Amino acid sequence: MCNIYKKHSAFLAIFMALTISVCAQTYTDTIKPFSGTKGFRTWSIGINGGVLFPAVAMGGTNNFSNPQITLGYGIDIKYQWTHWFALQVDVIRGKLKGNQDNALDNRPSGGSTVAFPEFRNVKSFVTDLHYAASLNGVFTLGNINWLSVKNKIIPYVALGGGIASYKPEIVTRVPSANGGAPYTTSAQHLYQSNGNSINHFFVPVGMGLKFNLSRSINLDLGYRMHFVDADDLDGYDYADRRNGPNDIGLTLHKDKFSYAFLGLEFVLGNKAKPQLMFDNPAARMNSNLQNQIDVLRSMLDFKDTDGDGVMDQFDKEPNTPAGCPVDTHGVTRDTDGDGVPDCKDQQLITPTECQPVDANGVGKCPPPECCTQIKAEPPVATCTVGDLPSLSFKGNAATLSADAKAILASVAAKLKESPICTITVTGYPAASKASQAVCNKRTDAIRTYLMNNEGISADRLSVNCEVGGGDANTIDLKVK
Repeated sequence: MCNIYKKHSAFLAIFMALTISVCAQTYTDTIKPFSGTKGFRTWSIGINGGVLFPAVAMGGTNNFSNPQITLGYGIDIKYQWTHWFALQVDVIRGKLKGNQDNALDNRPSGGSTVAFPEFRNVKSFVTDLHYAASLNGVFTLGNINWLSVKNKIIPYVALGGGIASYKPEIVTRVPSANGGAPYTTSAQHLYQSNGNSINHFFVPVGMGLKFNLSRSINLDLGYRMHFVDADDLDGYDYADRRNGPNDIGLTLHKDKFSYAFLGLEFVLGNKAKPQLMFDNPAARMNSNLQNQIDVLRSMLDFKDTDGDGVMDQFDKEPNTPAGCPVDTHGVTRDTDGDGVPDCKDQQLITPTECQPVDANGVGKCPPPECCTQIKAEPPVATCTVGDLPSLSFKGNAATLSADAKAILASVAAKLKESPICTITVTGYPAASKASQAVCNKRTDAIRTYLMNNEGISADRLSVNCEVGGGDANTIDLKVK
């Protein structure tokens, strides 16, 4: 019994060790929320290989004290119904083996202890599992991820039902020629099926992890337990023949087996569409909202001609001199109301009785002692970043290269040194929708990288795609 549990532990150790590898998915935000599954790929076909074992991780008593590990393989077809639920057809094949080398019950017989119980007259078995076909409901977890934009790993659990077709072959023991114990081993005998396959219903219960390797390939690491509605999978009924080999006192003991596997899942359909299983609707909705905000900004054309921090649409003084502080309406600040802006006023607070003032804002009477102590406001800080480099892309690619990331790291360093600077990520697509879509992906990739990887706040970054304004494969970074 201890040997059985050691093998179960080895299975689980292998299963956990293989989960170290992690691959990321490809993410898209071009699908509108609540638009159904038409924009996603939902069908997939998979192949897998692994090990079969005539016992399950839950433990329990088995007909044979020493179950063996054998190889198995299978295929599956899946339809992803929603983010969290799929229907999957699984078919596996292989062989199951076991023997009585480690006796579960060494009862004494004739005054001596035997290594093999006399009332268990089956020494070993080999079952040819022609197929175990099942329909399963697969429940995926963690698709809606509020902590990360991309879903890197998708755990799942599965439950279903199916039919197993198999043919067991056993090695039995018969009494020796002298008519007494001990028993001797006979040739192999086919279990009572007259050479035909046996078909029985079974219930599979599984769990696993899906890793996204590319837009069309996933890695499937799983473990399934199969509970057969019969006691003949190993060609032997669980007979407790305590009074001899002819004792018919039987205890019902339905058989079970497990399958631990590693497989590849190939997603069918248009590669331009994302996989529904690895889609993160929370991140997609956030990205869609941000795109709408960026489009609205470009439509409103927020410009600040005089650079006073107030957009032209709301600026009541569009030609404010450089360096002069303004109020919320863009009007040059005049603290004492003498008609001379603060940036030129040599007497910031001129008493009313001393007004009118001269061109420098100085009144006719001597300034009060308190006013001589007031210092002029320091000049408004300006952006010192200067010109920024451009990024180049090839074809329709929107992925940032190592050189592009290095350039962005340099740009981020300059922005951190001058915290008042803001930039616009500008692309120049052609008039076609496809070119504009590529431009949007590229500018969004640059903006996302500066925010998530370089720590630049979103309010300092804006994106813009100007049709025909330049090279379609060049993205400019411009200081506002």
